[in-house]
Parts: sequence; C-alpha cells; structure tokens
Amino acid sequence: MSAATDTAVSRILTEDVLTLTEARAELCRITRRRPDKATLTRWIHRGAGGIRLEAVRIGTQLLTSKQALNRFITARTETSIGR
Repeated sequence: MSAATDTAVSRILTEDVLTLTEARAELCRITRRRPDKATLTRWIHRGAGGIRLEAVRIGTQLLTSKQALNRFITARTETSIGR
C-alpha cells in the first residue's frame, strides 16, 4: 500500500464514516437529488473531472466519509469554476 493510500485510509476511518447508501442520503440532503449508487462507485473508482472520491473497502463494502464528500465537492468546484 502506498503512503498516500495509507493516509487516505487512516483519515477516512477517523472521520464521520458513511456507507454509500448514507453518502447518497447526505448528498440528497444537500442537493435535493439522490445520486445513483453507481455514480458514487464511479466517482470512487474512475473519478469525475480527474478528482476521485476517497473511500476504503472493508470486505465487500465501500465506505467514505462526510469529510471526503466535502473534499470531493470542493476539489470538483475548484476544478470546474476555479478559485
């Protein structure tokens, strides 16, 4: 495991951990739209606009965090509209 991956795993596990179902509900609370689970999975594996949603895999389950969602949204915003 690379140092960057190790850091992301440690960070997510010490944050407000969410299942993908919970992450979808969190995004729905913010945007009033619930992304498909496949969308979150795609953001994790392939990214969007060169930005990937941080996640960890425990067994068959992917987990992310509220803070990782925030970092993803912030990075996507900065990439698309700049700062």
